Amino acid sequence: MDIDKKIRQELAKEKAQLSQQQTADASLFAMLGDAYKGRLGGWMVLMSIIALLLSGLMLWSGYQFFFVVESLHELIRWGVTLLLSSMMQIAIKMWTFNEVNRNALQREIKRLELAIATKESL
Repeated sequence: MDIDKKIRQELAKEKAQLSQQQTADASLFAMLGDAYKGRLGGWMVLMSIIALLLSGLMLWSGYQFFFVVESLHELIRWGVTLLLSSMMQIAIKMWTFNEVNRNALQREIKRLELAIATKESL
């Protein structure tokens, strides 16, 4: 078999797979689901668990800061804990959405590669 025919067949298979996987307008939840299935899916699960733990820490330290604390030293400690956990939560969410964006960009580049390859083969 000719190498050009092999390449065309592989491209056709890949195009069929991509068209099955992709919808015209993927929702945010669909794109997040794709990120969990992607190459860094394990990291996404780990970051989700850490974000959940940080949410609990944020709620607890916020409760302590606003309702329970009586001394200034404890007030500062719980306030710093609240700020740091909030900042860490923001960083994890930024990483998550950057990963979603990377996956979407990678998918668009793959579509362009397939479109160029099919135009050249005609």
